[in-house]
Amino acid sequence: MRTRIVILGLILLLMPLFGTEKEDIINHNWHELFTEPCEIVYFIMKDSTPFRCSSGREKSIHVPIDELEKRLKNEKEAYEIKDITIIIHNHRTKRKFLEADWKFYRDIKRRGFNGRFLLYCHRTNKTYDIEGKAR
Repeated sequence: MRTRIVILGLILLLMPLFGTEKEDIINHNWHELFTEPCEIVYFIMKDSTPFRCSSGREKSIHVPIDELEKRLKNEKEAYEIKDITIIIHNHRTKRKFLEADWKFYRDIKRRGFNGRFLLYCHRTNKTYDIEGKAR
């Protein structure tokens, strides 16, 4: 766990999120974050602070937005949904966004999220943007 946090920190230090072209974000080596055999979601804030969530299940993850908002507000630097720059999660085999992904995306957009919503697929070793871009 600590190793992944250190790797994520190094990745974020080496990849400035602001002013970076959208293609660079999609083409980034996101696979380094997803080494466990379960679904994981990372919320990366505008100041590059990462938040990791996992339910330990191989084929699904559930993050209630109300609980996410509470967690963000309880941090030393109080955050809001609008402060999230990137949301990225993984699928082991499916490269398409599922209906649950779309529902979460629509719900979080209504609460102020205006960042990138990405999916890393282990089978294809590619990252996909919910807005239709893949690399």
